[in-house]
Amino acid sequence: MKYLIDKAAYDALEPSLQAFYKAQGEDYVLAVEGLPTGGGDLEGLKRQNQVLLDEAKEAKRLKREADEKLAKEQLDAAKAKGDFEQLYASSEQALAIERARLVELTTSIERQGIAAAASKIATGIADGENAEILSEFVERRLKIVEGLVKVTDAAGNLTIASLDDLAKEFQQAPRYASLVRGTQANGGGAAGGKGGGATKTWDQMTGMERVELRRTNPAEHARMKAAAEAK
Repeated sequence: MKYLIDKAAYDALEPSLQAFYKAQGEDYVLAVEGLPTGGGDLEGLKRQNQVLLDEAKEAKRLKREADEKLAKEQLDAAKAKGDFEQLYASSEQALAIERARLVELTTSIERQGIAAAASKIATGIADGENAEILSEFVERRLKIVEGLVKVTDAAGNLTIASLDDLAKEFQQAPRYASLVRGTQANGGGAAGGKGGGATKTWDQMTGMERVELRRTNPAEHARMKAAAEAK
C-alpha cells in the first residue's frame, strides 16, 4: 500500500482500503497511528506498510481455509447422503431377492402338496405304473387355496367337490378305465393289445390308446414312439 496517493487512486480502492487513508489537501495519505507525517522515518513507513501487507495476506489465508473447510463439510455431507441412498438401494434389492425366494419356496410347497394329494387318490384306485400315470391327470384337477388342496373342474374353476368325490369321478370315468384297478381293458381293441397286435400307427392312436399300449406292451410302445420321432 502506498503512503501517498491521489484522488483518482483513492476512488479506485475498495471501501475497506479507503478506510486506511485520510485526505491531505488534494491527495490522500495513510492514516496509521505512529506513522510519520513528514519525510523523516522512511524505514518506519516501509515496516508499517509491510505489516499491513502481512495482515492482508493473513486475512486472505484465513478466508481460504474457511472456504476449504466449508467445501469439505459440504462434500462429506453429499457423500454421506450418497452412501445412504446406496445402502437403501442395496436393502431394497436384498428384500426383492428374499421375496422371490419366498414365492419360489411357496410354489414348491404347493406343488408338493398337490403331487402328494394326487398320488394318494391315484394309488387308492390304481396300481403300480397305472397309478403313476393316473396321478398326472389328477394333478391337473387340483389347486392350493389358502394352504388347502381344492378340487377344480376341467376348466380350472374351483368346485365344492372333495378329494373323495374326485377319486370316484376318475374311478367311474370311461376315459380312465384302462388305468383304474379292476376295470382295465383287456387290450384287444388297442394298439399293441394282446388280442391282435398293433393295428394302428403311432399317429393314428389316441392318447388313451398309447397309455394302454405302454401298460400292456412297454417294448412295443417304446419302439413305435421312437419310430414316430425319427420321421
